[in-house]
Amino acid sequence: MRAAFLITTAALALAASARAITFGNETKPDPFAPGKTCNTPQMHSWGSYVYGWSSKYDLIFSPRDYPMWVWRCEESGYISFPSEFGKFSDAEKARIAKYLAEANFGPTLKAERGGLSEAVLLHLERLYELRDHDDLFRAYLLRYFAWQNRAKPVADEYRKKALVLYRKLLETSDLKGDDLLEALYILGCYSYKFGQVDEAKKYFERIKAVETTDPETKKPRRGAPYLEGLAKDVLEGKADDKVRFANDQN
Repeated sequence: MRAAFLITTAALALAASARAITFGNETKPDPFAPGKTCNTPQMHSWGSYVYGWSSKYDLIFSPRDYPMWVWRCEESGYISFPSEFGKFSDAEKARIAKYLAEANFGPTLKAERGGLSEAVLLHLERLYELRDHDDLFRAYLLRYFAWQNRAKPVADEYRKKALVLYRKLLETSDLKGDDLLEALYILGCYSYKFGQVDEAKKYFERIKAVETTDPETKKPRRGAPYLEGLAKDVLEGKADDKVRFANDQN
């Protein structure tokens, strides 16, 4: 789930001409309905152009925001991102099984092929609330649901929760490298969004001092050019919702 801000400017310039992400059909066994299968699309192709799409300001990069990135089990009603699909402890599985039996969400999945409706997103959120993840992953989920809700007021409610959680992580966790860069950028971006301009500038400025490794030269460096570019966009108003939704390529 880590943000891909280590992509360099040069790599971004090499974006493929065909700006499409393709998936192939595949199925896997339903973890909660023995003998049944789930729709689990496999990504076939993508390009670095995704790092220029408007979801970048939430550090959500396609195809992770695509409907196909949510694997669906129409029999049990279970849905999940690919990386966590069948990975859960016995306690997690028991909690999920109980919820699925009560939710009876299978018929909704059968009726909603394709996009991510509000009902599917809420179901996905509830399922992830039953899983054991650290605060970094929970912060990612808040950004994910914020982006999925686009211009709806609830999107900013997710961002406000993420702001609180990232502040906690910065104060109580030993964040380093990419995790620290991600936290500082989001804190700056969301602070700016909610009118805390001076705070935003302080977070953005701290990005320049974080020690990382250049992905091309493999040598130590400070800062992250990609994130610093996004921060500049934010301060110039280019990340304003009205602007980026008007230019949304997803």
